[in-house]
Amino acid sequence: MISDRGAKIAKEYGVYWFAPGGGKDYKIKQAVPSKFLINKNREIIWKYIGKDKTDRPSIEMMKEIIDSKITYPK
Repeated sequence: MISDRGAKIAKEYGVYWFAPGGGKDYKIKQAVPSKFLINKNREIIWKYIGKDKTDRPSIEMMKEIIDSKITYPK
């Protein structure tokens, strides 16, 4: 998890666009909540792009995805 002041990373990953905001009918430019799982080779092996500011995967979903994608040493 990272904080992205100025939306620099969001812009690089293509998740900064006009989306519903402020509980209003208008759209504002914002970083949409997104999750990326990146392996040691810097490849995106899983991603979740929210539909709007409130669309986020659950903690349970994230744990399942991480467990399914990562090989832990024995």
